[in-house]
Amino acid sequence: MKKHLTLDNSKLLVLNNSMQALDALDLQSQAKNLRWVVSICKELRTDLLRKGIDRREKDKSFVLKLSYHKAEALLAYLTGFEIYFPDDFGSYEANAILQMKNELHKQLL
Repeated sequence: MKKHLTLDNSKLLVLNNSMQALDALDLQSQAKNLRWVVSICKELRTDLLRKGIDRREKDKSFVLKLSYHKAEALLAYLTGFEIYFPDDFGSYEANAILQMKNELHKQLL
């Protein structure tokens, strides 16, 4: 069962920037119940970086298709790991993250 997340280049950039903290996180230092979030989101980050490179010249919205477990892990990451997000996030970035969380939450109910 695929879940859909509507993004444009700006939101994709915000999502990639928010997931940048995954590069520094050590999987073993996380609680056992959060390791699945970190490992799935690291895999998803690789996919999102490739998507960002492919779409850098295009400025249209697109739908990112996620499997259920990836959508659930992304929602868990966006809600539970906000402390790791960059300090320079402004109101646009905070609103974009909130929109993504809401869209995922509605689909995962």
